[in-house]
Amino acid sequence: MNAQVTSQSKLPSERSLWLADLSLLLVAVIWGVNIPVMKIALLKIDAYALNAVRLIVSSIVLVWFARREFINGITPASSLLKRDVFIYASIVSVAYQFLFLLAVSHTTSANVALIMATVPMWTAIGARFFLKEVLPLMAWGGLIIAFAGTMIVTLQKGPAPTSNTRVVASFQDITSKSEGSTLTDNRKDSYRPLGNLLALSAALAWAAGTVFSRPLLGKISPTQLSACSATLGLPFHIVIALVFGWDSVPASAAALKDVSLIACILYSGVLSTGLALAMWSYGVKQAGAAQAAMIQNLTPIVAMAAAWVWLGETINAAQALGGGMIIGGLLFMRRSRSPVSSRTT
Repeated sequence: MNAQVTSQSKLPSERSLWLADLSLLLVAVIWGVNIPVMKIALLKIDAYALNAVRLIVSSIVLVWFARREFINGITPASSLLKRDVFIYASIVSVAYQFLFLLAVSHTTSANVALIMATVPMWTAIGARFFLKEVLPLMAWGGLIIAFAGTMIVTLQKGPAPTSNTRVVASFQDITSKSEGSTLTDNRKDSYRPLGNLLALSAALAWAAGTVFSRPLLGKISPTQLSACSATLGLPFHIVIALVFGWDSVPASAAALKDVSLIACILYSGVLSTGLALAMWSYGVKQAGAAQAAMIQNLTPIVAMAAAWVWLGETINAAQALGGGMIIGGLLFMRRSRSPVSSRTT
């Protein structure tokens, strides 16, 4: 009898579960809105400058949260290797953040959101091969459906959604951008496929970082790992901004006087890659990873709705079909898991 009471006392309270679900819902909204917010900011400032500034803000926020944990006695284990933290930072804070920036610059908000929604799929595949996690047959069926949907979204062609967005036209002329220039007809044709591939690369990088981080999270908290990663990756983005965006530094500095741009940077830096991470960690801890992943599927819907309202981006048949297959495949994957795990992970 006492053992049963003790076991029940360890379970999250109903209030905690409601707060966890609310936190996860807010995270889905924050991350969904962040994509069109970044596209709006790209109309006003050089892409590399935007990345550097917003990541400086997010690093400050994450370090603040990590310091609070440290003061409260939550410290990394002595067995944690600095080399592993550096590798994680190289994957997530360097490769992912750079690829995500280029993806947002090269394709629609809907495509970025839908392709990034496949992260759980790539994570499951990586965990199967590198962590030897077993996937049920239903999960493999969901993976196939989601993968097919990803290919439909990634390989579609279409014109650029906004011709006045300053983007990197190609990797060959990555440094030759002119303010206010429009894309040529040829570049309009290749705009989405290149951006879709960049988004897919970003999703693969994030999934790789997630798989690599799983052994690390037994030795360091998610917030502290993210703070260390963001701090280690920040110099790369500052150097990139100075080297490739040097000619636009004066214009970028002047643009920072724009109130709407400052709002976009604060939103992306403080909320999307700062506060949202702490809320995500709380939601996963209280509600479980499966529940968190289910609510995260709302992110593409939020992104598409926000992009439609603010940027006038519309959804075509390929996006609708591919997006439906991606979300449907992920739901199949979730159903293949034990229902108990959604509240005990």
